[in-house]
Amino acid sequence: MLNKPFQLQLYFYSAVTVLMILVMFSSGWSKPSSVLDDLLPDNTDLLYFATDAPDTFIVYSPGHHENRLILPASERMSDMVISPDGSVVWTATKSGYVDRFELPIDQDIFQTPGQIHMRIAPVLSAIALSADQRFIAVGYGNSEDYNSRNIKILDAGTVSLEDELADFAISGDIQDIVANPVTNLFYIINSHSDRVRIYNADRFRLEPDILELGNSPGRFIVRPDGLRAYGAMNARKAIAVVNLETNETTDYVLLNFPPYAMAFNPDHSLLYVASRDSAAVAILDTETNEVVSTFNLPPRHEGLLEFNFAEIIAISTDERYFYVMPKRPELVVYDISMVLDPDRAGEQPVMVQSEVLAASPFHMEVIRNHTIPRM
Repeated sequence: MLNKPFQLQLYFYSAVTVLMILVMFSSGWSKPSSVLDDLLPDNTDLLYFATDAPDTFIVYSPGHHENRLILPASERMSDMVISPDGSVVWTATKSGYVDRFELPIDQDIFQTPGQIHMRIAPVLSAIALSADQRFIAVGYGNSEDYNSRNIKILDAGTVSLEDELADFAISGDIQDIVANPVTNLFYIINSHSDRVRIYNADRFRLEPDILELGNSPGRFIVRPDGLRAYGAMNARKAIAVVNLETNETTDYVLLNFPPYAMAFNPDHSLLYVASRDSAAVAILDTETNEVVSTFNLPPRHEGLLEFNFAEIIAISTDERYFYVMPKRPELVVYDISMVLDPDRAGEQPVMVQSEVLAASPFHMEVIRNHTIPRM
C-alpha cells in the first residue's frame, strides 16, 4: 500500500502533467493534420535556419515536410551566411568563432559535412559573403560590452587570420553587414546613424556613404540585380529606396504600419514587407515603388494573433507560398496564390503547413531548385 505523502506527491505530479498537456494544446503546439501538415510535393525549395538556445543549423524541406539536416553549431551563434547554391554555410558566434560547413546538397544531405572551426576575435556579430564568394566580412568587438565596432575581411575558403585581407574600425555599433549580390561591396549598417558605410572588397577601401536615410533602418535588403536597396524605416512607417549606382536615397514608400521583415520574389519585381507589430503585409512593385497589394496573415489559432507577427519572411520559388517565422519556434507556410490574382480579390491567404522547430530561428534563407533524396 502506498503511504499518504507518496500518494499526495503522485496526485500533484499527475495534475501538473495534465495541466501542461492542456496548455500545450491550447497554445498551438498541437497541429491539426488536416490543416497544417500538407505536403508540398512540387516544392523543391530548401529552407536554411540558424537557431539559438540550442545553437543549431537546420535544413528544412517544405516538399517533404521534414528536416533534412540538423547540425550543432558553436555556442551563441550570432549570424549566418550561405552561398547562392546552398553548398557552403558560414556561421559567426558571440564567442568569437566562424564555422564553415560544406553540404553535399545534390547528393545525400545526411552525409557528414566538411567543417572549418576558426577563432577570429573575442566577439563576432554580423557576417556577409562577397558576390564572387571570395571574401567574408565579419563584424567583431570585445568581450566587455559585446558591441562590434570593427570589421575583418577574410578569405572565404579558409576563414583564417593568416589569410586576413583587411581590418578596420567603424564609428558606432555595427547592426548588420549586407553584401551586394553583383559587385564586391559590403554595406555596413550603423545602429546609431543614418549613414550606411560601404566597403569595396576589390579595392580594400571604404567608399562614400549612403546618406539621408533619416534614421538607422531596422532591416536593409539589396535587390538581386545590385542596383537598388531598401531600408525598413520603422519610425517613418516607410520603406527607403536607395539607388546603389549613385548611393542616394531616392524615395520613401509610405505604409500604414512600421515595416520590419522584407523579402523579394524570385525575379525581384516585388518586395514583400511585413509589419513588426501586426499581421499586415504589403507588396511593393520594385520598378514603380508603388504598393500593389496588402493582406493580413490569418490567425494561427483563435486568440493567439501575436503569433502572426512575422519576424522573418521568404517567398517560394513558384511564388505560391509565403514562408513565415512568427514570434515562436515555428515555421508557418501560407498559400498566397490568390493575393495577386484579380479574379480572387478579397480572398485571404490559407495556412497549409507548419513545422515546430527545436529552437527559435533568427535567420532563414531559401535555396531554390535543389532536390534532396528521401532516406
